[in-house]
Amino acid sequence: MASPERQVALATTKRKFHRLLDNLTASTTTSSLASTLDEPTTSSIHSNDPTLPEPPPKRSRVSDVSMDRPRTPRAVSGNQRIKELQERLFAVRRQGDRPAGAATGAGIRAVDQSNPAKLSTPRKEPNFQPHSQGQFLSRLKTFADVKKWSHKPDAISELQWAKRGWSCDAWNTVACKGGCEQRVVVKLYPRRKDHEGKEIDMSEDMTEDVDEVLVQRYQELIVYGHYEDCLWRKRGCLDDIYHLPIANRSKSSSALLSRYHSFKAVMDELPMMDNITHPGPPVSDVLKSIPSSFFNPPGSTALASPPNTAAEITAFAFALFGWSGGFESNIALATCNHCFQRIGLWLYKDEKLKETSTKLDVPIESLRLDILQAHSEYCPWKTPESQRNPSDSPVTNMAAWETLEFVLMAMRREEKPPAPTSPVAESFQESIDDESATVRTEKSKDADSLNEKWRKFKAKLRRTASRKSLKSVKSTKSVKSVDGTALEKENDASSIA
Repeated sequence: MASPERQVALATTKRKFHRLLDNLTASTTTSSLASTLDEPTTSSIHSNDPTLPEPPPKRSRVSDVSMDRPRTPRAVSGNQRIKELQERLFAVRRQGDRPAGAATGAGIRAVDQSNPAKLSTPRKEPNFQPHSQGQFLSRLKTFADVKKWSHKPDAISELQWAKRGWSCDAWNTVACKGGCEQRVVVKLYPRRKDHEGKEIDMSEDMTEDVDEVLVQRYQELIVYGHYEDCLWRKRGCLDDIYHLPIANRSKSSSALLSRYHSFKAVMDELPMMDNITHPGPPVSDVLKSIPSSFFNPPGSTALASPPNTAAEITAFAFALFGWSGGFESNIALATCNHCFQRIGLWLYKDEKLKETSTKLDVPIESLRLDILQAHSEYCPWKTPESQRNPSDSPVTNMAAWETLEFVLMAMRREEKPPAPTSPVAESFQESIDDESATVRTEKSKDADSLNEKWRKFKAKLRRTASRKSLKSVKSTKSVKSVDGTALEKENDASSIA
């Protein structure tokens, strides 16, 4: 058995060790279990040895914990971490971004929403949308740059490539962007050569004939140039992807007014009306068929009057055939938002046309701008096949410009005359009605008489087909038959006699 001195030394060492351990690991609300268990042992050792000095009086363990024991730096840092977590957990609830939910889930959502990069990144649209006209037009627009794409035969034109998901990526090169990422180089002509015989990059010798076998090969690549698992290989855009909803009067009227107002910025740059040509009736006749309320649709704040000046009539003519006006690099242009053709308006001003006519020694009439022919051959404003109006409608087989003029010309016929508001206006309206009725009667006299004869004939048929008429006819036939029988008998008797 160990000596008492050794036991006291051992107990003192253990007590110091546990107190040091408590200061390192214990929280502000708990005490060391080892110290609590060891102190009675120490007391018993002191009490059993009378030679040892009297130990100091004990203090309450509760007071030692709550008052004497100082807070450790680690405890303070733990509280700060708890506060930081609470701030993150309840940040969304205080800001009102989401209703209160589970603490853990709210904390995760708060961290995600606090990242501005994730919030500002838009969701990427799927590449394969054969029904989307917006995506189709965005692909078709990539072919509009003459520096990247040259004219191709109709079978492999940019329209056919765009319908199958291809976009123009580089010089005469198409790519399935956002899809299978395949690329096809469309090369129909050899390169031009300079005076030294060297080939010129990004050039084509259009004097050479196009190989039809090569065109057929590229026509197959429009479909099979995609990877086998690409959806564009299985299906292209819908046949009516280019259709303009002009028959919908609200949409077509709004689009026409938008195009017309876009020319206000370039009104001074527009050519004279005599220097442009177009099919169909004159624009002045079309304007007469449009009611004045057309230029002030419901909801418009500023009152607008119908086109009156020569420049306004010219602007309306451009808008009527699908063109919009604007500036690009300080150059006044008329652009089509469906075939993406552009017209430099300065080329058709009166001074420029006269100058060009003198230089080329051609009549000025041959240099005028045809605002319909300036569209691409496949543009729905020009081609009924691209417009694809319903086959059961009165506008079937019409291009977009014909459809729009048909709708506008029908507005005057459907417009009702305003109601008279005064006795003078009523008498004036009655006199107009009487005169129009007289003229209408004179013109339709024959038609009215024919209708009257037809009405009397139908009434006679109804009377003939009535039960009473049938009964009377039946009785008449029976009388006639009886009289005939008696006559036959009388004739037989006379013959026998």
